[in-house]
Amino acid sequence: MQQHFQDIRKGIIGINHSFVSPFGKKKILYADWTASGRMYQPIEDYMMKEVYPYVANTHTRTTFTGSHMTELYQQSLQKIKQHVGAGAGEVIISSNAGMTGVINKFQRMLGLRLHENFENKITIPEDERPVVFITHMEHHSNHTTWLETICDVVVIPPNEQNEVDLVAFEKLLATYAQRKLKIASVTACSNVTGVYTPYHKIAAIIHQYCGLCFVDFACNAPYVDINMNPTTPNEYLDAVFFSPHKFLGGPGSSGILIFKKELYQNSTPDHPGGGTVVWTSPYEKHVYKTDIESREDGGTPGFIQTIRVAKAVELKEQMGTANIQQREEALLERLWQRVEKMDGVKILEPGIRHRQAILSLVFDDMHYHMVVKALNDMFGIQARGGCSCAGTYGHHLYGLDHDASLHIKDEIVSGNPLVRIGWVRISLHPTMLESEIDYIADAVQFVISNRELIKTLYQYNMAKKEFYLDEQALQAKTIPQQIFSNNLATA
Repeated sequence: MQQHFQDIRKGIIGINHSFVSPFGKKKILYADWTASGRMYQPIEDYMMKEVYPYVANTHTRTTFTGSHMTELYQQSLQKIKQHVGAGAGEVIISSNAGMTGVINKFQRMLGLRLHENFENKITIPEDERPVVFITHMEHHSNHTTWLETICDVVVIPPNEQNEVDLVAFEKLLATYAQRKLKIASVTACSNVTGVYTPYHKIAAIIHQYCGLCFVDFACNAPYVDINMNPTTPNEYLDAVFFSPHKFLGGPGSSGILIFKKELYQNSTPDHPGGGTVVWTSPYEKHVYKTDIESREDGGTPGFIQTIRVAKAVELKEQMGTANIQQREEALLERLWQRVEKMDGVKILEPGIRHRQAILSLVFDDMHYHMVVKALNDMFGIQARGGCSCAGTYGHHLYGLDHDASLHIKDEIVSGNPLVRIGWVRISLHPTMLESEIDYIADAVQFVISNRELIKTLYQYNMAKKEFYLDEQALQAKTIPQQIFSNNLATA
């Protein structure tokens, strides 16, 4: 299967690039795919040849360039809809820079946002106040955003296996049965641990209670099939949103929102402006377009960004989701088998092996940012440290009670960010090599084995809130020569 992805790998921009660290020249080993995809040369070649020479504003078909851009833009939107099993009954919005932007837009379009100046002036009866159910694994974009709406937000508790408890979910639905608007807005996959959610089953359950199901595919849209309209009754999805910048070839693209047309009940667009009206005059009220996609596409749309999304989707289809899954499972298993045997590091959610190719690690007596800095400087490995914008899930993973949470918050507010919970996230991609996986495992073992040395080499700059290499300590210490020679052969 490695061979299947070799031609794809060759097209990744930067695949053989290096940088100079304090420990010598290091080849970049990118293991941060959950945060962002990478640029892909064939897509850039296509954009240079077929798009950029003809760039012009859309909203016209009377010139060649305007017509060409409009046609490519519309074709791209249709391609993206087709990719997720959407059709004439769904609306697509391509906007902002990722999922965060489009979910905020969606919440406004649904009429669920109220400006804070009016929060204490308007009382909403309990049965009129919407309720939103989320999982314990949500990214902030599918959690914090809902907290800023008029909705009550309820977390579906995990079961004993730390997966979404569907029995508990149904009990919650019965408790909130009187609410006129019930929404389940759930992640398809945790961006921390890669653990999947049974979102189609969640959809089937909430539809029995006349509710809606929205799914955040930001984490795994580049790797899995998405079907808004499966044949199984009640398992359809009312809305999906994702961040195409996480696709290979996707950086620089827009966020994507696709939802059932009947959810749109607005007479005024969320983003009124040029391209949204059919008539304005100084004498009477203006008239908006009736087509929802046109009405919500005010101003100059991100047509270049959307064309890029479609090309990234085509590349995903070229790789094949079955091939992607098979390859990622093999790579993850290879890394897992090495890391689970190491003392001094813990895999988060170790009991759930079936997951997206993400491994988040907690190192004994080492700050996650220090580890990430060491992996970068000594090995060229691009990982990511922090809470992965999933603070509530972090509480669950760390077992923090309310008192412990308050203590950490008070420390952070008082200026001590080092107490913030977090981990080192390593995310894999099917284009990676077995030798790169082994190299990552060797690097993790080296960090563990040389913990005390690394802790003397790196200091924390409180003003900049980052770790840095102490040059004086570097000169004073005896450094294993393998740090200076650690590198990957050009693949």
